[in-house]
Amino acid sequence: MRTRSKIGIGCLAIIVAIVGVGAWFWFNREPRAIVVAEAGAMGERVMLGDVPANFYAGIGEGPHPAILLLGGSEGGLKETRNVFARQLAAQGYSVLYPGYTATSEANRAFNMVPLEIFDAALSWLAARPDIIQGPVAVIGHSKGAEGALLLASRDQRIGAVVAAMPSDVVWQGFSFDPVDLSQLRSSWSVDGRPVPYARYEMPAWYEWLTGATMLSMFEESRDAAESEPDSRIAIENIDAPVLLICGEKDNLWPGCRMARNLQERAAAAGRTEVDLLTYKDAGHWAFGPASGLDDSDKRFLGQMGGTAQSDMAARRDQWPKLLAFLESNLGEAAD
Repeated sequence: MRTRSKIGIGCLAIIVAIVGVGAWFWFNREPRAIVVAEAGAMGERVMLGDVPANFYAGIGEGPHPAILLLGGSEGGLKETRNVFARQLAAQGYSVLYPGYTATSEANRAFNMVPLEIFDAALSWLAARPDIIQGPVAVIGHSKGAEGALLLASRDQRIGAVVAAMPSDVVWQGFSFDPVDLSQLRSSWSVDGRPVPYARYEMPAWYEWLTGATMLSMFEESRDAAESEPDSRIAIENIDAPVLLICGEKDNLWPGCRMARNLQERAAAAGRTEVDLLTYKDAGHWAFGPASGLDDSDKRFLGQMGGTAQSDMAARRDQWPKLLAFLESNLGEAAD
């Protein structure tokens, strides 16, 4: 019995030490770098008030249909999204990619992001003579998909929505830096007020040692959000065709579950123009350029569920379908 007790105490001491060392590294790690990549080839830096954005004019004779491209929780302006924007511009679409969060110390946290940033982006596009006057497409990935759907539900200027690895609710804000979670409100705001949101059901510290994951946390939080119906994104208010894309092996959050929720709520409201592309072996990073990837993009393939091969296979399959969707709903881009 004494031997077993010593072994048990020894194991507990090791666990406490591991947790202690992990906590030390967490609270003393370097802050996540803010990256605001230049527009580079084919593009230009523009400012939407104090918000930096990269703009890529469509190739060929204009005017061109416009796309608002929204990155995800990585924030800033990243070369991986620049690559995607250039490829869309090469197809004749003018693309505006705004850095709506994590572009400075003032907005490091993904918390209370003003939806007015997107209003300003749409107004900026509308004022350009080389942009077709009419509906704009919005394309978003992950948190960007959440923002894209939320924007389209409240702005009739949106004529097509592509939401990859989407959410069907508005989530509480978050930060990659150590922060008191209770200080975070909605991810999004309007007129300085929080958009109604679903809160995180965070596991206890020891549950992270016994199997809790980001996916399980989001699944439990989404279950709890059933009691917060105001947090649901009102897809029934979107007056535009919607293309949802998800990977069944997503291990960050239940994107396919939430995509199906969106499709079901749209159908219940008589909305039939909501299509869903699912990829059974792909993960959270199965959206973006299908060729010419930036190294930072390649690094995440297969790291959020699925494999690098299945993520790339999904990207190659969806690219022509994405272009067909845009052409059908924005009109044919210039040759």
